Amino acid sequence: MNPQSPFEKLPEDILHRIHSLLPVQDAACAACVSHAFLHSWRCYTKLTLNDSTLRLTHIKFEERKIYFIDRVDKILKNHHDKGVKVETLNLILTPCTNIKASYLDRWLRRTVKSGFKDLYLEMPLSMKKIYNFPCSVLSDEGAASSIQFLKIGSCAFRPTSTLGSMGRLKILSLSFVHITEEGLQHLLSKSSTLEELRIFACNGIICLKIPCTMHHLKILDVQSFNMPRVVEIDAPNLCYFKYDSALPEIYVRNRSQLKHVQLSSARPSGVLFYARTSLPSIARNVESLILVGCGENANTPLLQSKLPHLKNLEIRLGAGCPTSYDVFSLVSFLDASPALESFTLHASHYPYLSYVSNDINILHFKIDI
Repeated sequence: MNPQSPFEKLPEDILHRIHSLLPVQDAACAACVSHAFLHSWRCYTKLTLNDSTLRLTHIKFEERKIYFIDRVDKILKNHHDKGVKVETLNLILTPCTNIKASYLDRWLRRTVKSGFKDLYLEMPLSMKKIYNFPCSVLSDEGAASSIQFLKIGSCAFRPTSTLGSMGRLKILSLSFVHITEEGLQHLLSKSSTLEELRIFACNGIICLKIPCTMHHLKILDVQSFNMPRVVEIDAPNLCYFKYDSALPEIYVRNRSQLKHVQLSSARPSGVLFYARTSLPSIARNVESLILVGCGENANTPLLQSKLPHLKNLEIRLGAGCPTSYDVFSLVSFLDASPALESFTLHASHYPYLSYVSNDINILHFKIDI
């Protein structure tokens, strides 16, 4: 310890601010060389705990679990015992494939309290037993009402009507989470201020419904291995919609603000055909459109329906798209888009496109061969 460090002379609020901007690994190191930073570390509110920040990368992977649990337990216990409120917990448990649920429950109950803002919990995909997230920690109104960012990965999440009102939640991300449609509805009903919703590989959701009460929702990103059969969107201010899976029935009731759409699938699903036949009815005001097709069973049809506001169009034809597909049928999109300014086509396995002329009446035209 160096009692003469210039940091010792700084006002406490400024020193805390400097310390809070450091990564957790550097913040802990600083606490070893300065009494002021040691005091600040005991009040450190933003914790990112993973292999790297805990300095475990030099230990054999199969031996890290014991060290990981011990260090996380000590840090969170120290904060809890000293009454330090944690605002951010970023917990990535890569080496803990068979961690006892009691450890995680204790860590979350010590941490998720009134004033808590951001939680990122990432379990290993290879967990031997699925961890059940303790929704009771969010039943407390103090904790629920302060949380702003919630990202959960590779566990079971079963919210019920006892969930507290999350009146400040802005971003919700669920990845490889076991959650039912009813559970998701409970969660959304308590999250009226939600602005961004991302759902990845949550295969228990068969019918995805976004209710009209989601007035603040602007971004919806859905990626799934087993597609929902129906997607119903009634969020009045949604402006960005990304969907990556085999295409289900999609209904968009309030679509006036929906300006940016991306549709893609790693399976043969007729994305281009779907976009040309159905998109004008669900996103007529779209201005930016990205389509990723890996398998087209039918050429893009010519229709009378228009996309009058579309300015930027990008189409990517994957290697799975059959060479029998008539790429020139994509002119249907040009015909339907009188305001088009930019058109980019990625089609590396259609060499004859190198003969396409650039003499098209739009501001930017590009073909990647």
